[in-house]
Amino acid sequence: MDNFVLIAICIIAGMVFRAKKAIHPEAHKGINTWILYLALPAVSFKYLPKVEWSLDMLFPILSTFVIALGSWIFMWFYAKKKSYSARSRSTLELASGYSNTSFLGFPLIVAFYGESYLSIAIICDQTMFFALSTLGMITALRGGSKNGKVEAAFILKKLFTFPPFIGCISALALSQ
Repeated sequence: MDNFVLIAICIIAGMVFRAKKAIHPEAHKGINTWILYLALPAVSFKYLPKVEWSLDMLFPILSTFVIALGSWIFMWFYAKKKSYSARSRSTLELASGYSNTSFLGFPLIVAFYGESYLSIAIICDQTMFFALSTLGMITALRGGSKNGKVEAAFILKKLFTFPPFIGCISALALSQ
């Protein structure tokens, strides 16, 4: 229950600060930088070493890719039926097939299921990030470019320089 109250307080405080112009309009960039470079990697280091790896962990990992594939298939038929452009189709695929579970998802997981399930949420979040950084980026680049070409080096650079991903890999490698 505490997390629900905290989430509500943070949302209301943000709305009040914005309405009163009490914080700089670019303040979110500093907060996002702190979250991406420090908080999310730290969460990986705290919870990933506690994960009990089993075949049951395949479900949260594979579900990410099943959802992305289902979105791709559905939007392919839907866009064809509605005569949407490739850009509109890729936008719909990205909006329906990918998500970010960390910013609001982690507090909700703790509120609904308890802190012990946060390690599974981290695995889902990192799997979603991997899918978004590969499949999602390909979808976005193909939908937004005229020639539809996607460079693997660009995707790999984005993937392996993302701080929460580096934190996740480091936490898994150094956990023992």
